[in-house]
Amino acid sequence: MNAVEHLRGIPSLRPLRGHHPAVVVCLDDPGSFEERESEFGALDAKLIVEREPGDLSARLGRPSVTVADRHLEVALQAEDVAPDVVIKMVRWLEIRCEECPQSGVDMRQRASDWG
Repeated sequence: MNAVEHLRGIPSLRPLRGHHPAVVVCLDDPGSFEERESEFGALDAKLIVEREPGDLSARLGRPSVTVADRHLEVALQAEDVAPDVVIKMVRWLEIRCEECPQSGVDMRQRASDWG
């Protein structure tokens, strides 16, 4: 498997940057992930599946499952990982982001922020 730090160099994934976490599945049988696509959608994550070897497999390895945050920084990359683990990772990525509305952190500026 090709270890990568981020997915920003993959043109097909660039539109996700800043908007959606990405779950990239390069497997011959991605059925267990496709069955849970609505759960990924509920987390605002995009499931990208490559059933046959292509550009994503060449860059990320095959078999592989890669999870990246909204900035396309890779948080998890493995040859064999269960969908439950991936869903937990996506949830964690959204909670840890202090600037994301889901985190519950109020990032609005106040007059006291300026001195």
